[in-house]
Order: sequence, then structure tokens, then C-alpha cells
Amino acid sequence: MLLQQLDQHPIRAISAADVEPFGDAVAEYRRLQLLRFRRAPDDLDLSFVTVSEHGDAVIESGAHDGSRWLDVNFRAVGLQIRRSSQLAGPPLEKLSDKVIHLGQFADDPHRRVFYFVRLLTDANAIELAISLKGRAGSASPVILTPTARHLGLDVTRRITLEGVTIAAASELLDDEATLPLALVLAPVGMSAELPPDALEISEHGFTARYHRKMLKLEPRDFRVLLELAREAGTDGGFVPGEDLLTALAEGKVHDALPQGEQVTGSVSRLRNALGSAAGLERAAAQKLIQNDRKGGYRLAIEPGKIFLA
Repeated sequence: MLLQQLDQHPIRAISAADVEPFGDAVAEYRRLQLLRFRRAPDDLDLSFVTVSEHGDAVIESGAHDGSRWLDVNFRAVGLQIRRSSQLAGPPLEKLSDKVIHLGQFADDPHRRVFYFVRLLTDANAIELAISLKGRAGSASPVILTPTARHLGLDVTRRITLEGVTIAAASELLDDEATLPLALVLAPVGMSAELPPDALEISEHGFTARYHRKMLKLEPRDFRVLLELAREAGTDGGFVPGEDLLTALAEGKVHDALPQGEQVTGSVSRLRNALGSAAGLERAAAQKLIQNDRKGGYRLAIEPGKIFLA
């Protein structure tokens, strides 16, 4: 319940009546300042002003319904996760009202650094992931969200390609721990590697890797691969030959061959490069890029194995 409230905007208070069955736990959470009672309303809070028909201000009093509410302390929750999960390093730092730097494991060979992030969405996830990656330096950032965030496939792929892991704290709670909010973090970020047969393309870096091997491509062929990958990673359809020809024309080196043969030649080079990286025979490599009767081409790689950045 506490973690669910953190993924609301604004952070919602918890009714004292709702947590009454958890008396001992609530007392402990209050002691740790994870939960704090709101100030009881006084006469001023319950008063309101109306204007009479003669224009006079009239002060009236309302009635308090007796409800008590507990506010969730975001920073205190992050601090408790750090303590209970045995994270170390520089002191906990609240970077914003949505992001807390938790710390890392001492002597972690995988060099992971953990952040606690609320309200992660498709709209802010990529920018935030890149920002935290830059802040982490040579370490591997791990974003812990209070609850599971169902991000779009394209967003998830981009974040994975950036080397950032996202995990939900609500799914990592250690049921056997005696301390509140202890998370099982040891395996998190350990299996964040891309599939061994992934196609990784850096649009701005003009690099591509397949089966973890760098593809040696001319700039014009890279542009064709990029067009094919964009389509295969979303709709999975065929890219018209005219679109691929446009991609070729964006290169600085112009081919003297007829336009149709330019596309055919580029696709042939891409098939060879992809097939070589995957260790395929020529016949199998030909199937990596399919063509139709209309002159279109399709990259025959599963969408979940294509990563664009």
C-alpha cells in the first residue's frame, strides 16, 4: 500500500482506518518516519467564509469527521530501502521530488548504482535513464520504481540499449527479512544483457552490431539497414524500394549504378554482413532480408531483438 501511494501524483495519504489492522507495523513505520500523521485540523481549518446578500462576510464553522490521515515520506522510504537492502557508498541524496540516489553494494564487481524513481512514464523514462546513466559514470544504473511500470516496447528497448535496468520495488520485497522494505537486489541488473542474437543500432553513432559483432558497413548501407530496422522493430512490414533509395541518396557518396540496382546492391551487402556476423551459410543469410514482388524489403529479425538508440 505504501509503495502504491508513491506512484500517485501527488503522493496520496493513507487513511488511519485502512492501516489499523497493521497496528504494530504502522507503529514501526511511524518510528522510522516512513509514515507521519497529518496535523489534526483546528477551528481555523474547519472555518469558511461566505458573503451575505447584503455583502457582509460571514464566518461559519464546519464539523470534523474524525478521520486521521498518514502521509508517506518519500525520502524516508528511500533511506529505509538503502539500510534494509545493505546499500553503501555516498550518503543518500534526493535529486528531485521523483528521484533518489540510493547507493550501491560495497565491492560489487558489476558496479551497479541504484536509484529510486517514482512516476516513471513513457514520456520521461528515456530522458531520465540517459541522465542517470551520465550521472553513474562507468557504473551500471539500476532504476527501482515503487510499483511495476508498463512502458512501451520502443521505450523499453531504448533504455535496455542504454544499459539501464528498471525493476519494481514492490516485486523485490524480501518476505523473510526482519527489517521493513528490505529488497532482494543481488540479482537485479545481472541479466540486463541484450539477447546474444540482438541487432543493436546506434543511429547517432552510425554503428551496428549483430550477434555481438560489429558490422562493417558503408554509410549508405547503414542508412538502409536503419530504415529496415525501424520498420521491423514496429510494424514488421516491408519497406518500399523508393524509401530505401531515398536513404541511399542521403549519403555523401553517390552510386553510378541505375537506381534499382543501387538498392539491390545495398541489400546484398547487408545480407552478407548480417550473415557473416551470425555465422550463417549464404542461403540462410539471404533470408535475413526478404523481398516482395513490389520491390519492397523486410528485415526478418524479431522486433524484440532489435534495439535502436
